[in-house]
Amino acid sequence: MRAARVAMLAAAAGLALAACSAGGPAAAPASQATPTARPSAGSSAGPVVYAALGASETAGIGTADPVRESFPQQLYQRLGRPAVLYTFGLPGETTEAALRDELPGAQDVHPTLATVWFNVDDLAAGVAVADYEARLDQLVGGLRQAGASKVLVANTPHLDRLPAYFACRPDPPAGSPKCPLGAVILPPPDQINALTEAYNAAVARVVQRQGATLVDLHAAGEVPDQHPEYVSADGFHPSTAGAAAIAATFATALG
Repeated sequence: MRAARVAMLAAAAGLALAACSAGGPAAAPASQATPTARPSAGSSAGPVVYAALGASETAGIGTADPVRESFPQQLYQRLGRPAVLYTFGLPGETTEAALRDELPGAQDVHPTLATVWFNVDDLAAGVAVADYEARLDQLVGGLRQAGASKVLVANTPHLDRLPAYFACRPDPPAGSPKCPLGAVILPPPDQINALTEAYNAAVARVVQRQGATLVDLHAAGEVPDQHPEYVSADGFHPSTAGAAAIAATFATALG
């Protein structure tokens, strides 16, 4: 009964957010990912080979220029040494789909650094926590086996203060974006937060098992209240400024 309730809540909670997450221009298939390279500046060490796996946030949806302003691009600019970036992020991608669409291509380039950020699309699909954890574990483990000595795995930030969430609750505030589900009413914040916490606990377990590094986006608190400029006009995705803040959090975790 509890498992069925969690799955049902996950499906309901994620639908509007998924509609936002899958929006925007489609990214190139993983097999067509084009590397971005920074020339060597005389360093004797080999270049960082950075593979970014994820969904619409990784693809830069919500920024003014997804190709140049996605958080992986902004993290790449912070690396401070010769590097090659392969971006595999696809809008609407779940962990199950990424095992097919993104991981094989990422393994082929033998990354030394990888970022992994999946959550909302799995929540939207009603994926049970155990299944999400198992698939995320395969993704992170596959990257480690391909040679990635550093795998940064992000958890789920707070969702209950996003304009897209309020838009699908009773009596949305004035100026809210239109609810992408029309008349559908989303569950209250306590249920959304419980699902987020369960997914984040799964992320923490995967990070510990695989010797990866946690990027704790949830620790930033209610970002839409503190920094509304970090949220794009769609009420869900990071703006250019938001992507920059996310890149900074990843860079801090990288050390």
